[in-house]
Amino acid sequence: MAGLPLAATPTHAAAAVRVRQVMADAAQRVGICAVLCLGLGAYADAAPLTMASPAVVASAPHDAPGQPGRMPGLEQWLQSVSAAARSMNYSGVFITQRGDEISTSNLVHYVLPQGHFERIETLDGQRRVMVSLGDQVRTIWPDYRLMLIDHQDGQTSFPRLLKTTDGEVDRNYRLERNGQERCVGFECRVSTILPRDDLRWGYRLWSLRDSHLLVKAQTIDSAGHVIDQVAFTELKTDVAPRADLVRDSLRQPPGYVVEQMKVVPVTLQSQGWALSANLPGYKTVGVFRRSMTVGGKSSDVLQWLLSDGLASVSIFIQPVSALSEPVPTEQRVGGTLALSRRIGESWLTVMGAVPERALRRISDAVVRVP
Repeated sequence: MAGLPLAATPTHAAAAVRVRQVMADAAQRVGICAVLCLGLGAYADAAPLTMASPAVVASAPHDAPGQPGRMPGLEQWLQSVSAAARSMNYSGVFITQRGDEISTSNLVHYVLPQGHFERIETLDGQRRVMVSLGDQVRTIWPDYRLMLIDHQDGQTSFPRLLKTTDGEVDRNYRLERNGQERCVGFECRVSTILPRDDLRWGYRLWSLRDSHLLVKAQTIDSAGHVIDQVAFTELKTDVAPRADLVRDSLRQPPGYVVEQMKVVPVTLQSQGWALSANLPGYKTVGVFRRSMTVGGKSSDVLQWLLSDGLASVSIFIQPVSALSEPVPTEQRVGGTLALSRRIGESWLTVMGAVPERALRRISDAVVRVP
């Protein structure tokens, strides 16, 4: 995007061109060309990224849900972690590391009468601000005077975790405790979430001892190596909401081009897609048709979400004719892999921070149905 001219009051047509350029650049950076108009929803989805020493893991006790005197089940504990992230007021700075890429962001979260307010701003690289209130998410590029308004009901960005709540987590993972450790100035409990098979990664989490708020998360492979991680470097809890920050964040900046993302829930049957074989532990948790008109040109993509309760896989399907340039068949950023291929006149991209074997099995199983 270097070299794009910036005007103080851009015309809608010029700004529309920049929307497409910004989206295309963003798509390349996260390895997902099919998400041509998602407004970087994945930007805030710093899903736990994990590490654990094999020696530590081996010595930790196993969880025993439902037994008197033992720790609660994994899902129950994760619900308390996610609830803390939604019910508390906090602010801070966190870093995200995916492979060799490291980014720093500022985060503010308030519980307001009108809903949950969150503001995340990148502190290095291209400036980007994501503001959410309830299920409405605004992604803003100040340098390009652009704003994309999207709706992401039930988003699970850091430090929230749990994606579904009907027992998949306990079936797919087990919880182990690793004692206590000081992190970002707080006493934290350290917990390791280990997969029960080779179709998902493990996680190591640091949560505040009293409130359970997540402050650090790492994703680990089967050998205990860190794949990705996200962690607060500064954190304040029980902060008072700043009315001026909320007001200014929700105000539409003058001179900005504002694009609305249309999101319509659909069924796989109505769209003519299915999985020829299910991957153990993963199930469909949402199917949406997302569309946006930029400069008179309509962009449309089908988004199909799978989850095992913690890990998630996104399947994006769009017409081949909608692609403006070739899409690499494989792209990787840290532990996130994107696989793309053509199916008839459609272009499929499957993306997720899961083991490659799991992602390939899902990609290979996507088929057209009458």
